[in-house]
Amino acid sequence: MFNLIYCEFLKLKKSYLFLTIAIIILLPPILLYIKWHAEYNLITWDMYLLQEEGCMTLINLPMYVFISSYIYTREFSYNTAQTLFSYSISRTKIFISKFLTIITMTSCIMILQLLFAVLAGLLLPHEALAKRIIIDYLKMNMYILFAQYAILPIAIFIAQASRNMILPMVYGGIITVFNMCVPQIKPGIIEYLAITYPIQIMTNSFKTNIYNQDIMIINNSIPLPSVSIVLAISTFIIGITMCIAYYLKTDIT
Repeated sequence: MFNLIYCEFLKLKKSYLFLTIAIIILLPPILLYIKWHAEYNLITWDMYLLQEEGCMTLINLPMYVFISSYIYTREFSYNTAQTLFSYSISRTKIFISKFLTIITMTSCIMILQLLFAVLAGLLLPHEALAKRIIIDYLKMNMYILFAQYAILPIAIFIAQASRNMILPMVYGGIITVFNMCVPQIKPGIIEYLAITYPIQIMTNSFKTNIYNQDIMIINNSIPLPSVSIVLAISTFIIGITMCIAYYLKTDIT
């Protein structure tokens, strides 16, 4: 399995995917640095990271959809599917290796986003950076990442069925636009919409300090109700099962 994942990264190395991802990762911290440098005298980390997170939560899912659809459709785009499926390796293992590649990449992206956001903030006048902030922010991003994994198999299935990146990116764009409208949706409804869970986690992880009206990240919070967690897990299981079933039966001609 390790060799399969390694081969996936070798194939990606020959494309411009990593360069594209690097630009997307670096752009929000740079823009946020310019904004805070122009408008504020001192960085308050909770507010600064909330703005960074708001930007990245909307950007990340389309980026992850792009990565996933690229990984799963490139074999058909480059007409190498016949060669890939002729190896003495089961299609299930090939599918899992691609999915583990996506998990590895997205996890690294999440860590790099936090790192660059903090480094950009440290270049400006800032309050003391407490260890609590880093841990809580990292924990919140892990919740968001898992919520994004729950709906990612849907994009993978669309990519497999269409064998191109256009429809999955339309799916990612629709979700992004929908999430921008989440504040206008009744709270009782969005708990049952798995596509809104990443943005819900972000908004539920912060609160207003009643003493000085500052925004603060909530310590040790579980930012989704139990019913949403169950629905997220169910969505992932159903989605990944559909993907594997289709991948096993798909015609490579």
